[in-house]
Amino acid sequence: MRCFYHQDKDAVGSCKSCGKGLCLECAVDLGKGLACRGRCEESTRAIIELVDRNIQLSGTPAMAQLVEPAVVQRTGQPTDYIAAQLTSHIRETRHFRRGAGAFCSVVGVILIAAGLLQQIVILDIVGACFIGFGIICFALAQRSAGQPRLSETQTR
Repeated sequence: MRCFYHQDKDAVGSCKSCGKGLCLECAVDLGKGLACRGRCEESTRAIIELVDRNIQLSGTPAMAQLVEPAVVQRTGQPTDYIAAQLTSHIRETRHFRRGAGAFCSVVGVILIAAGLLQQIVILDIVGACFIGFGIICFALAQRSAGQPRLSETQTR
């Protein structure tokens, strides 16, 4: 890979913000990623901070929770867009879980009713599983809605 700004030089890595290849002259090492010198340093720092905060708040991978990103300084940099997209995705996930919970619960009730009317036990069992899954979806949506936003938690 070649440096985006100096086509005659080999790249030592790529910018964490814009993804462009960077040579030693153009790269700024921010500890957990490279940035374009004088161009993407602030947005790369914001991305690194966002990732660090999500890792810190998630605990262990098995216990990961939805975390809304902190309000990033309004700089017009790509990180503002990323933070807005993450917030939108988290909101859509909550709505999807609620919708999935409602759908599964309705299907479960229909299956149980059909099982009782036709005296087919397997329909009752599958219906109960659907209702259980619907309840879990509702509970997860409620739990994630009650999570504190990063902007409401202590910052470093």
